[in-house]
Amino acid sequence: MEAGMAKYFATEAAYENATESVRIHGAYGYSREFDAERLYRDAPLLLIGEGTNELQRILIARQLIERYPA
Repeated sequence: MEAGMAKYFATEAAYENATESVRIHGAYGYSREFDAERLYRDAPLLLIGEGTNELQRILIARQLIERYPA
């Protein structure tokens, strides 16, 4: 469960930071000369790889319910 939480947090943070980086760089953020473009292009793939974030949320919720039944 903790690994799923870490993966979920890391991929969401990477996507948000890549998006913000492109916003900060403005038009330069879309230029292939800068790393921001590559990070912005690759960030959505992190959300999909090794299980989508929606699936990670479901798995985390199931494991929390098993550990702490109401």
